Amino acid sequence: MYQESFIDSLSIFIILGLIFGAIALMFEFGYRLALRFPSKQISQSISPMATGLASLLAFILAITFSMAAAKSADRKELVLSEANAVGTTILRTGLLTEPYRSRSRELLREYVTIRVVEDKKIQKKRLNRIVEESEILHLKLWNQAVDSYGKTSPELLLLYINSLNEVIDIHTERVNKSLRGRIPASIWFTLGLLTFLTIALNGLQVGAQNKGRALVAALPFAMAFSLVLTLIVELDRPARSIIEISQQPLIDLRDSLDKVLYPDDVGKLKLSE
Repeated sequence: MYQESFIDSLSIFIILGLIFGAIALMFEFGYRLALRFPSKQISQSISPMATGLASLLAFILAITFSMAAAKSADRKELVLSEANAVGTTILRTGLLTEPYRSRSRELLREYVTIRVVEDKKIQKKRLNRIVEESEILHLKLWNQAVDSYGKTSPELLLLYINSLNEVIDIHTERVNKSLRGRIPASIWFTLGLLTFLTIALNGLQVGAQNKGRALVAALPFAMAFSLVLTLIVELDRPARSIIEISQQPLIDLRDSLDKVLYPDDVGKLKLSE
């Protein structure tokens, strides 16, 4: 189950401010350290080390961002896959005999309803509840399929079970991708350490030149690193603040349930109008 960490509970803008402040402190630490030593002794040796560390940091940043972006793309694709799988399962309930057909359709209607959370403010609070209720509905739907055995043609029942099994599998994959498939702590530690060393060494390089902090360049430099790191944090979080995973495929399915489940009634309604 999802246990909200301290970082996940913070606003993404607070995280941006904290990262920017930390990077500014790293730079200031390196700058003040350089002022304690004669500049001629260190200025010539700093440049190659700073360049090497910056290249290594860029490499780790690229890997980490690629991991976060790939997971985000997978989560977006899984929403569409889930909508398609649930839609197919709803259609295949027509292969079941009564009363299992009607019961399964009502359970699937409830399933789609709880999967769609359009209000971002309550999304994080209801995350564990949604997972629990979804798994309960999976069990109820499976029991309906088991109970219909012997009363529904085996070939038709197999088609329905295959669709239902895909819905369950996609649910498990969504939970793993969003709640458990986080960027490992070891990568965050390595990224933080390399960022500290790189920024501090750049501050050391600026201080060794003894020409002031060059804030015109230093502030955009710190902000650029802060934005990239904040973007990675945002992509890795289960509940997003500014970069959302669109739920539109599930919303469209929910809004069209009456047409899918009761096409004859919808046609009669149009004729009566």
